[in-house]
Amino acid sequence: MSGNTEAEGQEPRAKIGIISMGDMGSALASLLIANGYAVATNCTGRSQDTIDRAITVGAELLSTDEALITQCDVILSIVPPAQAAATAERIITAFKRVSSGPNPRCTPLYFADMNAISPSTVKSIAAQFTTAGLDPDRDVRFVDGCILGVTPSRKQQTSSITALGPSSTGPAAPIPAASTSTKPVASFPQEDILHDPTTGWSYPLLPTSGPWSFTDETTFPYPYGNHFASTLHIEHMLSDPDPNSSSGAEKQRTSSSSSEIGQASALKNVYASLAKGFAALSLLSLSTAHSLRILPSFLSSLERLAPSRLNTMTRYVTTLPPKAYRWVREMEEISKTFTDEEVGWDEDKEDVFKHVAGVFRFVADETVLGQEKVGKRRRGLDLEDLCQAMGEGLEGRRKRRAVEKEGEGCEK
Repeated sequence: MSGNTEAEGQEPRAKIGIISMGDMGSALASLLIANGYAVATNCTGRSQDTIDRAITVGAELLSTDEALITQCDVILSIVPPAQAAATAERIITAFKRVSSGPNPRCTPLYFADMNAISPSTVKSIAAQFTTAGLDPDRDVRFVDGCILGVTPSRKQQTSSITALGPSSTGPAAPIPAASTSTKPVASFPQEDILHDPTTGWSYPLLPTSGPWSFTDETTFPYPYGNHFASTLHIEHMLSDPDPNSSSGAEKQRTSSSSSEIGQASALKNVYASLAKGFAALSLLSLSTAHSLRILPSFLSSLERLAPSRLNTMTRYVTTLPPKAYRWVREMEEISKTFTDEEVGWDEDKEDVFKHVAGVFRFVADETVLGQEKVGKRRRGLDLEDLCQAMGEGLEGRRKRRAVEKEGEGCEK
């Protein structure tokens, strides 16, 4: 199966590799294909849902990572945080096989880690390439990247747009009525995404950092760098001045110098902490109000006193269930970012996101919401059902604890 481009009959500008074809990866593939690129992926061992997404957007299915490395000059890693290091190791292993074979690459491969991981994690992944003996001048150039916002999509813009939450996981539920209903009744403006009215595309931002950039014409050896970056809205970060430096010359020098590996990942973490931290607080508030039988009064009060907060809360919590499992690791990566020695927050006393990870772990492991799949949503599509599902999970936890406590009493 070969990749398609929107301009039928024209040769693609280039073939871009994407691992893997999840919700975000397949959406970015669709955006690339619409702008004249071919996209390839290796779905070997992946679920049928992943394969179907790749086929739907027109990506080429390759059977090996070696084929991906041979045919693509750029590979984007877009996987759950827990798989980021293993994905990099896959590419390293495959690159070595290609290099020792009859048709080695003659120009460097660009590997962009776009995953939601901490600066320390991405630095350790970058070090995997160095430790493996891969030379960035000749072999693989590592790019630290991130994705800010929701999945790109192409749709006709209207005056009333249903918003997508911190991840595009299904239809968003608008605010409930002021009476006692928790059913969605209205829509609200989008956040976490930008719009291009000339093309109809909505898209996230993809900041990158480190010594290698797609837009640096002096180092990027392929002719499509600027167009590729513009298509995906990739913006390479410049290094900020050292806040501890009092030297004006030093501040001027660093403000125009290349950024470092880890800075794009840091940006992802501080950005995501706002939305996903608020999502966790919203789940706690909603489930507590439901358990204490004050949910209608809580929602009515929010609509009267803080309607925008209610809008945001509704959008976030109704779209998160299919992503709860992967947000556990994302929160752990945010925790590592905030408690980094360079930052200074105390891991024992002030590590909020270690506990935020626990909230999403509960959703994923102890409620039916954890069984939700992107594009196949059944539960938690409105606040009423979401709170019902959370309440069922909490009731199950209370019963288990009661049984455990009773068992401990019998042992004594």
